[in-house]
Amino acid sequence: TIKGGRINKIYQISKYELLFQVRANKKNYQLLISSHPMYARVQLTSLSYPTPESPNPLTMLYRKLLEGGYIKDIEQIDLDRIFKITFSCHNELGDYIEYILYVEVMGKHSNIILVGQNDKIIDCISPSMNSERFLQPGALYQLPPMIKKLDPFRSEFVEDNQLTKIYQGMSPILSKEILYRIDQDESFKEIMKEIENSQNLYITKVNDKEYFHVIELTHLQGETSKYSLFDGLDTHFNEIDQKERIKQQTSNLLKFIQNEYQKNTSKLKKLKATLDDSHNSDDYRIKGDLLYASLHLIQKGMTHVVVDNYYDNTKLDITLDPKLDPKANAQKYYQKYQKAKNSINVLLEQIDLTEKEIEYFDSLITAMSQATYYDALEIKEELENEGYLKKKKQKNTIRKKKRPQFQQYLTKDGIEIDIGKNNLQNDYLTFKYAHRYDMWFHAKDMPGSHVIVKAQDLDEYTIRLAAKIAAYYSKGKNSSSVPVNYTLVKTLKKPAGSKPGKVILDNYKTIYIDPDDEFLQELTKK
Repeated sequence: TIKGGRINKIYQISKYELLFQVRANKKNYQLLISSHPMYARVQLTSLSYPTPESPNPLTMLYRKLLEGGYIKDIEQIDLDRIFKITFSCHNELGDYIEYILYVEVMGKHSNIILVGQNDKIIDCISPSMNSERFLQPGALYQLPPMIKKLDPFRSEFVEDNQLTKIYQGMSPILSKEILYRIDQDESFKEIMKEIENSQNLYITKVNDKEYFHVIELTHLQGETSKYSLFDGLDTHFNEIDQKERIKQQTSNLLKFIQNEYQKNTSKLKKLKATLDDSHNSDDYRIKGDLLYASLHLIQKGMTHVVVDNYYDNTKLDITLDPKLDPKANAQKYYQKYQKAKNSINVLLEQIDLTEKEIEYFDSLITAMSQATYYDALEIKEELENEGYLKKKKQKNTIRKKKRPQFQQYLTKDGIEIDIGKNNLQNDYLTFKYAHRYDMWFHAKDMPGSHVIVKAQDLDEYTIRLAAKIAAYYSKGKNSSSVPVNYTLVKTLKKPAGSKPGKVILDNYKTIYIDPDDEFLQELTKK
């Protein structure tokens, strides 16, 4: 598809991944090359990947050598997981020069190696050190050690329990599938012909784990979906990629949020315990009253005194400070009473603030549980704006502020439904994007997405659909009969001085709904 294509732009989108923008046959393509230790692959992708605003040294090197050049050839070394991509370029003097990019897709030993003239390595992206070969700039490139095996497309079937030992390019899961099919009376040649001609990817789900190949993996007895080759790879790797990218690019953001949540939860317990003690402040007042009533029984130097408690007609043993006279001891208990009484208001204020912090970080945990890479970046930005995280210093460049990237869908009736996936998106969606007569949905009394339906006089189907979306993108996602409030946007108010995502409701209705992801099939992306 991209052979002969021109390299327009190159990005290093993560530590182990390169994204080439290629123009071929009057179309634009994205070539993703990954040496990630878990998800290494080479594919054409239609997904949107985050591209850094400023290039790092490695990106600048690749751009200098390869941008403007053409893909002369793409080869596979035998049937191994090694790509050899040849680029035809011109150097700064205008001389023709060829570069070769070797991509070795070998799990944790995967490599992306750029080779120049005389097989000299220019650069290498590798997740681990290699004891078999010296992979450093300036060294000569050598192919990994290869074991001689049969070509399954040109060889007869050799009966063995592990075809991986016999044939090139044979993975363990494909070996099992071929042996299973042969037991079902399919011929080895027919199976290999199906593999050779396949343009599809079959993803089989077994107990929430996905397996894929270019032929259906019938031996797994799972639920199988069929895709065109690269759409299938995008489908399989998209969610994995998002989680990995969030982990890599947002500096353990979820861990920070969870720690803040736990810290405030512990703080709340201590504050409530202190408040309980403060509510017992009347004991201090009573002891002060009784000491004043019993001054004749007390002398300086005494450590305690037993007095008549006329409040409940019992005897009460009161501890004294031997350094103080009788009146000073009584006064000390009055001071303790006053201090405890004054602290109640402070404690109540602190408890209120701490409960708001817990609610806030709980909302962020919910948002992170279903966040894409861009959603997570916005959550990080929000924490920086609120002062929880330190902002990185920006260069003196004027950047246009991007609007939050909320999700937009259309129902089967063409009605627009918008979903905020974090507090910044929720705020923007509800108070800036939505019209005052649009309908607003949100799970009741729990963190979740603001859902806006851009239509009036909603029918029951649309109300239930929007409520299902609000319930699904909330803390109650895995519950049943989740209450969802809905009202016109014009009735909502933003509490003064509140954190992003907070609203005050007025004149709303509530619907109870069971959340599930079936609604996704009823929506199309706008």
